[in-house]
Amino acid sequence: MSKIYLFRHAQASIGSSNYDVLSSKGEVQATELGKYLCEKKIVFDKIYTGDLRRQQHTAELVSEEYNKSGISIPNPIVLKDLNEHQAPDAMKSELPKMMLTDPYLKDLQVQAESNPKNKHSYMMLGFKYFLHKWVENEISVAGVIPWKEFRINSVNGLNSILKNTEKGETIGVFTSGGTISSMVSEVLKITNEITVADLNFSVRNTSFSSLLFSNNETSLLSFNELPHLEGKMITFV
Repeated sequence: MSKIYLFRHAQASIGSSNYDVLSSKGEVQATELGKYLCEKKIVFDKIYTGDLRRQQHTAELVSEEYNKSGISIPNPIVLKDLNEHQAPDAMKSELPKMMLTDPYLKDLQVQAESNPKNKHSYMMLGFKYFLHKWVENEISVAGVIPWKEFRINSVNGLNSILKNTEKGETIGVFTSGGTISSMVSEVLKITNEITVADLNFSVRNTSFSSLLFSNNETSLLSFNELPHLEGKMITFV
């Protein structure tokens, strides 16, 4: 029986000009994850990442802790199919136009301006609203991979990993929340695409979900575990 760990990347730099960079808190989160894995003496036979910087940097910081502890960890195999969906890119393009005409978004903007302390909460509500429309293909943006194609890619990524997993191996996969949600939903045979997308909002930074793989069958062992972080170190975005 083989075990596959699906790690979400550490906190990235939300609100900055380049989101695909770990925040200072994210760097600490990744380091704490590495320390925890070393403490538990989890030895990986293969490591995979997407080609996003936040995914790769998280894996690098974990690897640094392994090197300090004298525990061997393989160099990562890069799979582009492990990349996150591109809803944020679609939102950057389309949301400003939607804000001019969509009553729900206009109301959210008014509430955010009236309650600046809750601005982040209103922003997430707006993102969720946009995400649902994008998932249901009501919004299409040139140059942005649509949700349906993202789902195919992430499942292909999972299948590629499973195909190359030998009996008894332990695999580490450093990816993103949406990708983990897609993979877990595939294992659980969840077909409602809104449910799949919404699962993303539960996945915490540097949390891990684990799969068991045996006799060509895959099952979910755990979801969204975070034993290495507490209090304000726990983040969702």
